[in-house]
Amino acid sequence: MVQEPAPVGEAVFTDFRRGFVFFQACGVSTIMVVIHLVRLFPLCAGALVACTGGRTSLLRVTASDAAVPRKDAPPSAREAAPVIPADVRPDLPPDLSMDIPADLPPDLPLPPSPDLAISVDTPPPIVVPGCSPTSETCNGKDDDCDGVVDNDVQPIPCPGGGFRYCVGGQMSDCPNRCAVCVPGGQRVCFISYCTFWGRQTCASDGQSWGYCTEQKPVPSACAKVASDKKHSPETEQCCIDNGFCCLDEFDLNGNGDKSEMLGRCGDVLCAVR
Repeated sequence: MVQEPAPVGEAVFTDFRRGFVFFQACGVSTIMVVIHLVRLFPLCAGALVACTGGRTSLLRVTASDAAVPRKDAPPSAREAAPVIPADVRPDLPPDLSMDIPADLPPDLPLPPSPDLAISVDTPPPIVVPGCSPTSETCNGKDDDCDGVVDNDVQPIPCPGGGFRYCVGGQMSDCPNRCAVCVPGGQRVCFISYCTFWGRQTCASDGQSWGYCTEQKPVPSACAKVASDKKHSPETEQCCIDNGFCCLDEFDLNGNGDKSEMLGRCGDVLCAVR
């Protein structure tokens, strides 16, 4: 009586079980065994179906992951040939063989673990013998006993902007913030449209004036003159006569300087502040 061949599912399970035992016997880790068996599953299943019930050994399906013995070798030698995947390092622990290249020399030391790596930090500051550390101040002395004079002294903000710094054992002065005009100061300027009257504001650093922007309404003392004379020396003269600080756009003093200011400018000019 001819024995019926085993179902395909049972054959696949049997071959997988044999392959699992064989790979473990060769020292291959469990993870690598699972990887190889999953890769071989489609080929094994296809071969079993094509053979209509005949069994195809899992270990003979593919030659890419196993060392294939010579064809002229005796049957016993071919069956006994060890099947060792090329990406497994027998000289390394199983849990490291997946992360190490196969061509790495066996005697090459493994890289240190981040937790065991030696950190290279800057050496601790040298404490001056016999020194009693206190808070560092700007006095030309090593108050905190770290071998450095006047270090870690923080800059001091200035009311008008900028900072004071520790220089040569003493704090520097606040920067001069009135090179051109007093920061925030205003002067009258003149435009060639609409109200013909504008206003400029000194920049916060005292280095320049802002744009001339139209002012509405024009001060009542000069509203009629600006409306009648428009952008003219007469409008500037009205500005000066009524106590404003005015841009001398029309050079009313005849000195050729149209960037200076005339009128009451004591709160705007740096020289007379």
